Amino acid sequence: MASGITIIMLTANKVPKKWAEFHKQKLLEAAGSAPIITISREPLDWGINLLQTEDYGISNIYFQLLKGAKAAATDYIAVAEDDTLYPKEHFEYCPPPDAFAYNMNKFGVFRWSKHPTYFWKNRIKNSTLVAPRKLTIEALEERFAKHPNGTPGGLTGELGRNNIEDKLGVTRRKSIWFSTEVSIIAIDHEFGIDRLARTHRKGMGILRAYDIPYWGKAEDIVKRFE
Repeated sequence: MASGITIIMLTANKVPKKWAEFHKQKLLEAAGSAPIITISREPLDWGINLLQTEDYGISNIYFQLLKGAKAAATDYIAVAEDDTLYPKEHFEYCPPPDAFAYNMNKFGVFRWSKHPTYFWKNRIKNSTLVAPRKLTIEALEERFAKHPNGTPGGLTGELGRNNIEDKLGVTRRKSIWFSTEVSIIAIDHEFGIDRLARTHRKGMGILRAYDIPYWGKAEDIVKRFE
């Protein structure tokens, strides 16, 4: 495992309770001995739990990540989100000290689909981030110093996305991709921050599968999200 990694698990407690228990089980399996900081709106009885009271929104996701990174005591952090499943090897990856690393082996699946299908998109996602802790704090502190009332919704995005950094007026930082053998699985659903997912207008990627190694059938994963 990467020397000294803390998993920061972000949740607004909007996902179904049965799924939350399943997600907890799978995350604990994947984490192994790595510490987990859970950041939630309702108290959780696992991990090092921090409560969030700030306004719900996309900027708040990064504000909570900053809180989690400051609370961690390790050299590296990894983001975990409550609608995303991770393989153990994801948390074993060790990024370089000067870059935000994103796992590109990630498949999405729509909860509302009549015939659930995994799909892949060529896009980085905050839920797949593994990064140096100090670099994360440095970048996010600069963001919120520049935008103390929160970053504008249309200009908020992943760390290391230079087009976002330019629009926010902050320092450009490096991002890289990596890939695990086993995929990350992210469920698009009606309870999250993504407006297109909430309104069922989000598009699928062109690479698709009904069944993938380790996780099995998409329909079986979606059935868990109840």
